[in-house]
Amino acid sequence: MKSFKSTMINYSIASRNPVSQYIQITLCVPVKHLSPVRLQLPAWRAGRYQLANYVQNIRNLQVLSPNGEPISTSKLIKDLWEFIPDHVGEYHVCYEYYCAKMDAGSCWVDDEQIYLNFVNCCFEVEGRADEKIKIEVSYPPHFQICTTLPTENNEFIASNFQQLADSSFLASSRLTHDSFEVSEVNFHLWFHGNAYFDLARFKENIKQFTEKQIEAFGEFPEAEYHFIYLLLPYSHYHGVEHQRGTVITFGSEESLKEHEHMNELMGVSCHELYHAWNVCQIRPREILPYDFSKEAYHKAGWMVEGVTTYMGDLFLLRSGYFSLKEYCQTFEKVLNRESVNFGWQNQSILESSFDLWIDGYTAGIPDKKVSIYTHGALIAFCLDAMLLDENSSLHQVMKILWKRFGKPKIGYTLEDVWEVVLSQTNHPIYFNQFYEDYIAGKEDIFPVVEKHLASLGFDITTKEKEDELSSAFGIVQLAEGKINKLHPASEAYTKLMVGDLVKTQELHTHGLKLSINRFGRDLEVELQITNTLYFKDYVLLDKKNNPKRDIWINV
Repeated sequence: MKSFKSTMINYSIASRNPVSQYIQITLCVPVKHLSPVRLQLPAWRAGRYQLANYVQNIRNLQVLSPNGEPISTSKLIKDLWEFIPDHVGEYHVCYEYYCAKMDAGSCWVDDEQIYLNFVNCCFEVEGRADEKIKIEVSYPPHFQICTTLPTENNEFIASNFQQLADSSFLASSRLTHDSFEVSEVNFHLWFHGNAYFDLARFKENIKQFTEKQIEAFGEFPEAEYHFIYLLLPYSHYHGVEHQRGTVITFGSEESLKEHEHMNELMGVSCHELYHAWNVCQIRPREILPYDFSKEAYHKAGWMVEGVTTYMGDLFLLRSGYFSLKEYCQTFEKVLNRESVNFGWQNQSILESSFDLWIDGYTAGIPDKKVSIYTHGALIAFCLDAMLLDENSSLHQVMKILWKRFGKPKIGYTLEDVWEVVLSQTNHPIYFNQFYEDYIAGKEDIFPVVEKHLASLGFDITTKEKEDELSSAFGIVQLAEGKINKLHPASEAYTKLMVGDLVKTQELHTHGLKLSINRFGRDLEVELQITNTLYFKDYVLLDKKNNPKRDIWINV
């Protein structure tokens, strides 16, 4: 019998054939007691409240005893294994994981990189989640690496499984690195891919909004932070928050020559940095700590993503990266995304947040739900404008939440959040009515948004969309002519179906004649012309300088 060697859980990861996109993982579990050992693979990851079932990417799992002999394992449920040790020592769990999904929260391996999000592929040893974990990744000697894992004595050591599951790793021969310091915090910029932009200017812009966010909160939660950018040759957009950094996948890389696309990259960067406080630290009680084995239902979507979406854009304005005109254009995009969604008539944002686990990140059935991102951002804007009238702000609320819940790592309830909001006003009835109508309720938030924009010196106007069918008749088509949305107040809603293929259209004096194919049947449909503008674009107009606006920008 071999002697007991180590007390630390250890992961060894390699990719023997990178183009196969498999990695080989050996999990070393020191066993001191002859009781069953259970291995739980995460079913989801932080920042995306939807089951991912990473277990579908595992093959060839086996457990070896301290003498190197395979021992029996049992699979108890889809992603939970158990083995029973027959003596103490180091047991090795060996398996392969398929790394073939490129986004900011997954794993990808090929001939030029090893990119891992450990929550996808690493097991939690049941009952030992608070132990330190050592991670070793083999990679070619000419590769550079970047990771959000902490380092101890030149080794990657996660203080517990929660930290491991919240960490990423990238090794490649094509990494570009830069760094800067703000308030004694080291910030690293890592780029994989081709940077078709001025890196020095990029760094300065990142530094400016980082300074503004730290100034607003008064401190940063970590001593080190990594912005990891995977720049891709095809169209892509995704970001994921981690306590010690963020991974952002963006493409096409060449599109970043254009200011519009650089604004998008800056937007997701500022958004993810704000998450370093909001979600990574200021977190709903239901997900502190994360239980990755099953759904973790909460109703705080408007807080975790709505506030972050709103604040991310606002800090680009406050840092000087956005001009007021550019900020308005970004706000218009939020309005226009929301204007085509009538889910607010059927589900509150609290209900939509709870239902993220069902279909929160896909279109789902027509007009069932609201977006915790864009609808949540409109709620956040309204609250901010209301609080400005009380000589406070939404950020003041977030700063209190940081000190009360985030910094001491205490999960909040929505009642806790609302108590802080009410502490900033002498008019609780007004705020409570807003909560009942627009957070817990299903009222149309657009009139309230318009009112608060006016109070900041903006007008909202509308104009027809370029597609005449959508504005005049309430019909939205895909490029190939298939209908994918109908305005519920339009005549088209009573005569056409989502999925109908428009073959021909003929506009005449009294209306519109459509020839359609409905799942194999050819039909003719006539629609009357009305004076109603159904789907439309919203435009913000700057009326004048406004003292309240100056306070709002410079809070």
